[in-house]
Amino acid sequence: MWISNLHVVTPVSSSHASAKGLKKGAWTPEEDSLLRQCIDKYGEGKWHQVPLRAGLNRCRKSCRLRWVNYLNPNINRGEFTSDEIDLLLRLHKLLGNRWSLIAGRLPGRTANDVKNYWNTNLAKKQESRLRSKTRNREAACSDATPAQKHNVIRPRPRSFSNNNWSISVNDLSEVGIGEVISTKYGCITSKLLLQDICLI
Repeated sequence: MWISNLHVVTPVSSSHASAKGLKKGAWTPEEDSLLRQCIDKYGEGKWHQVPLRAGLNRCRKSCRLRWVNYLNPNINRGEFTSDEIDLLLRLHKLLGNRWSLIAGRLPGRTANDVKNYWNTNLAKKQESRLRSKTRNREAACSDATPAQKHNVIRPRPRSFSNNNWSISVNDLSEVGIGEVISTKYGCITSKLLLQDICLI
C-alpha cells in the first residue's frame, strides 16, 4: 500500500480479472464477433494485445481459449470417427493424459474436445477392459500348477584372521627361487626376501 497525495492506492495483481473490472462468464455473440474480426485482421498470436485491439473487456487467456476451443474455423465439431477413436486409444496408451499432444495428432480436434470425449465416452470402457484383463490373468495363474519353491543359496560373509597372509618356513623350503607360491588369498613369487614374508 502506498500513500500518494493523501490518497490510498492499492496495487492490483494482473492475475485477478475481477479486481481489474474484466468481464467473466459466458461470451456473448457480439464479443465472439469482435474476437473473430480481430483475429482476421491481425492473425493469431500476441494474445496480450488482443483484448485491446478487439475492444473486449476480457483477459488475454479468456480470449485465447475462446478462439482455440470454440471460434477457430478449423475445428472439427462432428462426431469422432472410428479411426479417430482407435488413434485416440493408441495415443492415450502411449502418452497418457497429455491431451494437447494427442490433439496435435488428430487434425481439427482441440485438446479440450479430446479430453472431454475421453472422459465421457472412453475412460470407463478402458477401465473395464483393464479390469477384465487382470481378472483373466489371475484366473489363468490360479488354474496353472502351483509355483515350486526354490532353495536359494545365499553367500556367507568370510571372516579374516591376522594370519591369513602369512607363510610358514615349511612352505618356503619346498619352493624354488622364481616359482610362484599360491595361497588361498593370493600369489607371491619366491624372489621376495624372507623379511618381506611374514613367518609363523
